[in-house]
Amino acid sequence: MFQYFIKVLISATIIVLATEISKRSSVLAALIIALPLVSLITFCWIYFETKDTLKIANLSYEILYFGLATIPLFLLLPYMLKNGFSFFFSMIMACLSTALTMLLVKVLIFKN
Repeated sequence: MFQYFIKVLISATIIVLATEISKRSSVLAALIIALPLVSLITFCWIYFETKDTLKIANLSYEILYFGLATIPLFLLLPYMLKNGFSFFFSMIMACLSTALTMLLVKVLIFKN
């Protein structure tokens, strides 16, 4: 139970830190957020809990493809916001486009 608490605390701290930094410097916040911190932390948790390096290798490979599937979000969201669409509509459309792209990755690459 203590290990679960530590996981939540570290994860929440990273999110709060990135949010607070974004208020001062969007470039620095983007750099922190773009780092695969969640992936790296997850790899560490899996390793410490299972020592299963094959599981980590497979997860890393899958993250690569699903990470590429998030590109529509980062293209569509700023485009829509800069062209006068509302925040919530833009977020919904960007998330839907990303979900569709992720579904395509799942169907085309990870057929099972």
